[in-house]
Amino acid sequence: MKIKIIGNLISVFILGNLISIFILSIFWTVTPTLGDSSGGQPRVIEIIADKDNTFKVPGQSKAFITLKPGEKIVLRITSYFGGEKARDNSVHSLVVKKLRDQGWDMRLKEGTADFPLVAPSTPGEYFAECTVKCGRGHDEMNMKIIVKN
Repeated sequence: MKIKIIGNLISVFILGNLISIFILSIFWTVTPTLGDSSGGQPRVIEIIADKDNTFKVPGQSKAFITLKPGEKIVLRITSYFGGEKARDNSVHSLVVKKLRDQGWDMRLKEGTADFPLVAPSTPGEYFAECTVKCGRGHDEMNMKIIVKN
């Protein structure tokens, strides 16, 4: 009799644990860490290449972005026609001459495009500019990229 009761208690205990695991598996979610250097999703940074031939960063009065060395990012750039365009229909570009070989040379068509990049490993300030003759104000179309720990 005692063995039968103990057997039933063990069965109920195992069944209860299986039900708990099932319920947890339904409601359990994992959220990845964004913008870290440990393999999480890259940070998305929005930039506007505007029709007045200036770069703008939403929420900031001056056009600059701050990155960590080696940080994985996505530049989400929205470009507007500024009066002139290149033969390939680019209305602007965003170029960091010192980092061209690392992908920091983007031709921008009208609309929004994402550009996955990696921040330079060396801290410092980098100069980004538009190299497409985009119209009046083109010579002042630049922004700063700040890389610091």
